[in-house]
Amino acid sequence: MDGPRFLLAVSALAAASVCILLLAAPDLPLARRRLRPLVTRILAARGTATALAQAELGWVPAPLWLGLRIGLSLVLGALAWAWFGLAVVGLICGVVVYHVLGMALEARRRRAEARRQSALLEAIRYGAAVMARSGNAGQMMEALAESGPFQTRRIFAEIVDAKAGSAALGLAQAVERMRYRLADPVFDDLALSLGLHWRQGGRLVPALEVLVADWEQTLRLQREAKAMRAGVEASVLLLAFLPFVFLVTLQLLAPALLTPLRSPFGEFLFGLTVAWMVAGYRLLQKMSEPPREERVPLRESIA
Repeated sequence: MDGPRFLLAVSALAAASVCILLLAAPDLPLARRRLRPLVTRILAARGTATALAQAELGWVPAPLWLGLRIGLSLVLGALAWAWFGLAVVGLICGVVVYHVLGMALEARRRRAEARRQSALLEAIRYGAAVMARSGNAGQMMEALAESGPFQTRRIFAEIVDAKAGSAALGLAQAVERMRYRLADPVFDDLALSLGLHWRQGGRLVPALEVLVADWEQTLRLQREAKAMRAGVEASVLLLAFLPFVFLVTLQLLAPALLTPLRSPFGEFLFGLTVAWMVAGYRLLQKMSEPPREERVPLRESIA
């Protein structure tokens, strides 16, 4: 009876898929136009390159990182398939490994970004005080490189060295190049403030003070939101990993209990269950996702 039931289930699923495609046919061109920029960004690995730069891993090429994630996911997925004898488990294991590596990068990015932004705000506050006395942005950069906050001295020292080095970059170009390297929204705002000051004149100190006040409020709200999300994020991780702990326990203690899942119909039902679980996990993850400050688009010519 398993054979006819499986064929009936597959036929019903195929018929439902055809009906859904017929209903969605008028909206497919619009969906294709909306998805095309997303696919382009994925293939160009722009988001990954930005995340690596914000995680202070800019020395790692984005294609190499993506290749490592995909390769490790395929290897561990194949091992899980061979051990459990279930193709669905191998597929899900590969997806989970890929996702966990992305979560590890995101966690490192958040820690590095929080540490760097706090130091940058301290540096901007110090630079505004220097600027109020000297009135010269170049002297402000030199003061930040020599006696600014310790965590940011390297950043401003590289800007000053690029300006005075053999390449003889202008100060604006040196700041823009550092902005590209850091990929940090706080430094983006600082670079834009300096650029407006150099091109159009005006007082820079009030702009820097407003920038610091605005970002301090933003970071304070982010810390409060993180404290409120802590329980939800822990629940999401627990719900994501508990089913796999249960499967590993069954495989070690009573592998015969997994025999019904190894039939075609059993794998089909198991796949539906896993798909439903993944949909719920993604929903919970979306609800607990922290806000992320958008960056000003970078000038590719500086890269």
